[in-house]
Amino acid sequence: MIGGTARMIVRFGDLLANVAHRHPEAPAVTFLGRTRTWTDIHTRCRNIAAAFEGMGLEPGERVAYLGFNSDALFELFFAPAMARLETVAMNFRWSLQECIAALEDTAPRVLVFDAAHAEQAMAAAAASPSITHLFQTEGAAPMGAEPFEDLVRRDGCPSTEGSGGDDTLIIFFTGGTTGHSKGVMISHANMLTNALGAPPIMRNQLERAQIIIGPMFHMAPGSRIFSAVLLNAHSVIMPKFDMVEMMQLVARHRVHAVTMVPTMMHMLLEHPEFSRHDLSSLGPIMLGGSPTPPALLERALEAFPGALFSNGYGMTEMSNLIAALTPEYHVLEGPMAGKLQSVGRPVPYLDVRIVDADDHELPRGEIGEIVARGPTVMKGYLNRPEETAEALRGGWFHTGDMGWFDQDGLLTISGRLKDMIITGGENVYPTEVEDALTAHQAVSQVAVIGVPDPKWGEAVHAIVILADGADANADDLIAHCRTRIAGYKVPRGITFRTEPMPLSGANKVLKTELRKPFLEDGD
Repeated sequence: MIGGTARMIVRFGDLLANVAHRHPEAPAVTFLGRTRTWTDIHTRCRNIAAAFEGMGLEPGERVAYLGFNSDALFELFFAPAMARLETVAMNFRWSLQECIAALEDTAPRVLVFDAAHAEQAMAAAAASPSITHLFQTEGAAPMGAEPFEDLVRRDGCPSTEGSGGDDTLIIFFTGGTTGHSKGVMISHANMLTNALGAPPIMRNQLERAQIIIGPMFHMAPGSRIFSAVLLNAHSVIMPKFDMVEMMQLVARHRVHAVTMVPTMMHMLLEHPEFSRHDLSSLGPIMLGGSPTPPALLERALEAFPGALFSNGYGMTEMSNLIAALTPEYHVLEGPMAGKLQSVGRPVPYLDVRIVDADDHELPRGEIGEIVARGPTVMKGYLNRPEETAEALRGGWFHTGDMGWFDQDGLLTISGRLKDMIITGGENVYPTEVEDALTAHQAVSQVAVIGVPDPKWGEAVHAIVILADGADANADDLIAHCRTRIAGYKVPRGITFRTEPMPLSGANKVLKTELRKPFLEDGD
């Protein structure tokens, strides 16, 4: 009420308690063959939170996790907040030095890790004076650490009602495609808006199973965990991505929803066992994390005729979803066809605009930086006030992505602002060139970069992985591009690659790595 009762504060600990009360015996999590109900999860999280309090952790302190996806990590998305603590989701692909840097930045009191990362976790903890308690989730804990299950066995209730509202719920890290990863502070209110708003847009239904195949330290899969308590969704969690295991789990648990990056969809369609598994239960299939080539989407539509495809565009700093191309646009014919290159309309709870270098709004059809404001914008970058202020200047989050709105109000991504190629005074957005190359039947994957050129400043260069058994040379692909895009956008050189593209922790192509061989000093 205006001028009346104080604003209600929503807590994810309360939401977990609510779903356990309403659906006590419903499956909440399946991991490594074991399934726990919502009652199990709520009881375990309550005990873990009470144990953290008993260890002397104070409100605002942090609990970090280093390891593969697990049901323990699922619990750590909720339990710390029930004791007014914050969760730190660490990237298991980091080097030891990167782990130490993240621990120094976040200063957690507790580090939880799995057996596969015990050696690295113990070494990082030894260099991190903030850590006072170590726990291993599976197997015999090393000397100096305790079994994670000891936390669960300490039956009790936290003395606090838990954090909520604008308090920090979790710290995710950016993908680090252009530099060092930054800790992003996400509040309960940030995540609640996304958890309420994104599922209906993506056509996720109540009380159905979802499979978590991407790393939960990344925002897109991680946000699915928070929406699960609102949907009473059964989360089938894979430790790490394995194509055959994923197909088996989808068939066994009749999985309804899945989120993939385009690279995963490509791998699925190319897998020799694809036709041997019953994947007919899949309904909403969300593709995101990077632009999806139209040719790949067309193949996916043909392979899953009964599925509801959506293409999401989101960012860690925006608590995930910014825009979505909904299922009605994922068709090959009819009046709604022809929009597959788009990421769709902004979600209704955000204001999204295209601006020039001076932050002036641009009309539809013109390319500029994508900016957004609304209830999902992060609290800020941890310990980086200047970078936070720059990113949030003028009250808008500046994504660093370039794009444009068409006359129907659909958003198309042109590429990263830092990836834009300026050749002979002309701006070239890599996505346009990548889409043209991917349309060639011989091309499996492609990444387009700018390389130094004495005449043009930068030259458009493509890194190409050919499809299995395909035969094409640079002249073939360049001639193909000339039929689809302007001459100044056509690659001046093509490098054929046989090994996989270098990927970040968020499964995005690391173009910084691809550029290195073309730079004179090699860095």
